[in-house]
Amino acid sequence: MPARVWPGFGDAALAERVLAAWREHGSEASRSLLAELAPEQLQASGPLVQELRWRLQGHAGPRLLVDGVWFCRSHGGITRVWEQVLRCWALPELVTPAAPVRILDRDSHLALLDRLDAVEAEPVNPLDWTAMGALAADNQRHAQAWGADVFLSSWISTCGDSAPTRPELALVHDCIPERSASLQPELRTLRQRWLGGASGFLAVSASTAQDLERFRQLPSGSIPWCHLAPEPIFGQVHAGMRLWPQLKLDAGLRQPYVLLPATSSIGSYKNPELVAQALLEPGLEAVQLVLSGLAASTHAQALVQRWPALQERLVVAGFTDLQLALAYHHALAVVLPSRVEGFGLPALEALAAGAVVLLADSRGLREAGGGACPRFHPEQPTQLAAWLRLLLDPMSAEWLMHRLRSRRSLHLHERNPDLFGLALLAMARCLSGCDGVAPVQLPS
Repeated sequence: MPARVWPGFGDAALAERVLAAWREHGSEASRSLLAELAPEQLQASGPLVQELRWRLQGHAGPRLLVDGVWFCRSHGGITRVWEQVLRCWALPELVTPAAPVRILDRDSHLALLDRLDAVEAEPVNPLDWTAMGALAADNQRHAQAWGADVFLSSWISTCGDSAPTRPELALVHDCIPERSASLQPELRTLRQRWLGGASGFLAVSASTAQDLERFRQLPSGSIPWCHLAPEPIFGQVHAGMRLWPQLKLDAGLRQPYVLLPATSSIGSYKNPELVAQALLEPGLEAVQLVLSGLAASTHAQALVQRWPALQERLVVAGFTDLQLALAYHHALAVVLPSRVEGFGLPALEALAAGAVVLLADSRGLREAGGGACPRFHPEQPTQLAAWLRLLLDPMSAEWLMHRLRSRRSLHLHERNPDLFGLALLAMARCLSGCDGVAPVQLPS
């Protein structure tokens, strides 16, 4: 089975079993599971299991302060990561007064904050780089007043102007954009302070961790990482199948269609133009292109202006998670053409919904898809077109889907949506020096 977590975190499969027992049957079931283990097995289990053990036993943990500046944005990949994290932290008895998490609520649009300790703070647009820079002093005041041991940002804010006033944990969502000459100077400065001041990191993939290691000139394998998991609703698509006919009608979906999630502008790393060019290839005239995600309408207009032949074939749709699962399931293919990604969570979500997923052969996406997703060159639309023509042929499509079915099952096996949130808590303990800290070596 493909690796899904940094080896230094230890027995991730055991941690996932404990988490699954906790979510399905409560904390007492998790205690019982750990009680069945031999002392030497517990001792060798690693930081993730140890973190669960400490919390189940009611031990003190670090006071973790989270700047929720990103939570005003209710959609997008980073939001989906944090929804997964917050859902984990809301497990009963996982976060307690002895091992607390406090979140600075800056006009959050996430309902999950109602289940956690959140305090109001000054709202800030997370894409306003000047305002983001000013948050360093505000975060420092909140951290001092609450007695925080560790600081974590939901985006790229920091705690202390020129240098951190307490250990900072950086959740790294992307491969390093600093290599781009087009990165705005203000954003570059913010990211340099965020990454440069961090005492520890948790990356969303091995690719992102490796990119950060090269950028920071750190030893290979020194930065912890953990894969995300699809939310359970994407694996429960059949429960909502009766909704499909009405959704198809309301959204204007016409099969066969290709679904392009989380799109962006032409020329961006998201690379939507490759899909548009592929659909203009012979034999694909009947295939509709469906765009979803932030500002999809704007990006659709730009695609039509560049390629007018797509005018009657392009649809923009917004979906709830269940609707998105249904749209994934019924698509000819879900396509992620990005030239680079931090990970590519939509690939896992679409796989869980039973979709055929076609990925660009690029960093992050290779890792997200494993061997369960056919790949194409990110600069070769004819390669994508060839895969789509194969899927339009019933016999070829059945052959391909049969080969992919077992690979998809293996790739999704035992992925737990609570594991990433647990990894953040374990990292916070490592940085804080709390009693009972697991012996994990972190990069300086």
